[in-house]
Amino acid sequence: MLNKLINLAKLHSSPESAFLMGFIYAIIGILVAFFLFPSYIGIVSVFFTSMALMPVISRLIEELALREGREKQVKEGNITLTELQLRGKKISVKGLWLDHKHLIQVYLYSFFGAFMLFALMIFILPQENGNYDGLMKITITKGNQEILVSDHYVFGEQFEAYERISGSTGDAVGATEVMGKAADSCFLGDCEKLDFFVGIIKNNLWVLIVTFLVSLIYGFGAMFIITWNASVWGIVFANRSIELAPLAGKNPIVFFGLLLLTVLPHTALEALTYFAAAMSGGIASQGIAKEEFESERFERILIQAFILMLLSLLLLVLAAFVETYVINAIDEMIPKY
Repeated sequence: MLNKLINLAKLHSSPESAFLMGFIYAIIGILVAFFLFPSYIGIVSVFFTSMALMPVISRLIEELALREGREKQVKEGNITLTELQLRGKKISVKGLWLDHKHLIQVYLYSFFGAFMLFALMIFILPQENGNYDGLMKITITKGNQEILVSDHYVFGEQFEAYERISGSTGDAVGATEVMGKAADSCFLGDCEKLDFFVGIIKNNLWVLIVTFLVSLIYGFGAMFIITWNASVWGIVFANRSIELAPLAGKNPIVFFGLLLLTVLPHTALEALTYFAAAMSGGIASQGIAKEEFESERFERILIQAFILMLLSLLLLVLAAFVETYVINAIDEMIPKY
């Protein structure tokens, strides 16, 4: 039913409306999980949110695969027309961007819509292990026991996932030891940052591979992994804002906005990494399912999928570099409170 409410023509002309779509679907996902699966709200809310988003993304990827090699943009004065062709046009970087721009925008806006809703929930709910009372106090009764609906009660799975990721990054094997280099030969002379950089790549590479494989095998199942990342990032950034805002003498919500300005570059790059992997798997899945092997279109679709996967790997390294070196450099220039 939700799929019928989405106007794809409007989404094409105004991809920013996908932000509202991601926000609303996340609200629905959390409410459904809260009332039907109160013991697993965090993971189930992500499942229902991604299930609602999946039909929209699948229709856009199917449309993209169907158009591949069959259209050409023709400009006559101030009018732009789409000319259908029998044979595919030459693959180029500009052509790839024009072909995938709309889908990337829908991915990005819907991702940040869900991200903002999960972050907002942390400001609404009281902290279980802190002094923040939240904007709303809700209690439920289980048997004879009254339970406070706190941040960890609702999103326990997300907090556990973040703790595991932080631990694995911190415990990553030293890059200098792996490479057998002396400490003074580390990149930019900082071995600790190099270890952190390698640890980030290791963690994110696994997510990228799983995103690609899930999208390849299940078509559009990678939407669950992308929505899961949106929930974890939104919850963690909001929670960190609540913890650090008193030290800076700021309102937690204001501090959250300032924090976003700092982390937005690498967050957007990392999100684009997973989008490119999901599109690569989704497009390849469509080509395998609907095109004849050894046909020209099948070859073109696989080439596009391969290029998107290479782009995803490049973005992965760039996002890790920005997070390790650029963000830290910016942070060092900001006056400490």
